[in-house]
Amino acid sequence: MNPLWIHVTEVTGVCTGSAPMAAGMGFVVEDGSLRVPGAHPICLFALQSLLPLLPAKERRIEEDPTEDWMWRVHAVQCPDPKGRVVWRIDPCVPDHVPTAYRRLPEPCAGDLLIEVEEVRGKCTSGMHPGGRLLARGSSLYIPEPFCLYALAAVLPLLPAVQRPLPEDDWLNRENRVICPDPAGNVVLGLHRVP
Repeated sequence: MNPLWIHVTEVTGVCTGSAPMAAGMGFVVEDGSLRVPGAHPICLFALQSLLPLLPAKERRIEEDPTEDWMWRVHAVQCPDPKGRVVWRIDPCVPDHVPTAYRRLPEPCAGDLLIEVEEVRGKCTSGMHPGGRLLARGSSLYIPEPFCLYALAAVLPLLPAVQRPLPEDDWLNRENRVICPDPAGNVVLGLHRVP
C-alpha cells in the first residue's frame, strides 16, 4: 500500500474553521491509519470530504491510469464555498514530515471527546482502549494514529452531537459507535465536556 501525504496547497477564500487551515498543514495515511504530525488540528468537514478517496488512493492497483478518474484526481477541496481549502493527495510522504505525535489539548466546556472504550475483537489498525480524539468546533485533534474506518463511522455524527438536540433524539440516549469492521469491533464513546 502507498503511504499518502494529504496536505493543504492553497486557500482560495477564507477558511472560517475554529482553527483555520493554511498551506502546508497536512496528515499522513499509512496502512489504514491516519496520523497528524505537528500541533495543528484537521477540519472535520474537509476530512469528511477526503475520507472516501483515501482507501482507494492508498492501494496499488494494476490498472491503466487513463481508464479511471481516481488516478487522475490528486486534489480535493473542502465543502465550504467561502473557504475553498484545496488539499493535495500525494502517494509518498516527504522526509521533512515529522513522525512525532502531540498531546491532546486540555478539554474545554463544549468540546467533544471521542474515546476508544473497548476493542471486542482484533483491530488490525492497532486501536486500543483509551485512545482519544478531541473535537472543538470544526477542528479535530488527533494526537496518535487513528483508524480511517473507525473515523469514518464517527465523523458524520460529530456535528450533530456538538449541538443541542431535541429531547427524543437517539443521540441524547446513546453515545457509542462501533467501527464497521466486524473482526475488530472497536467501540467509540462520544462524550460532551460539560
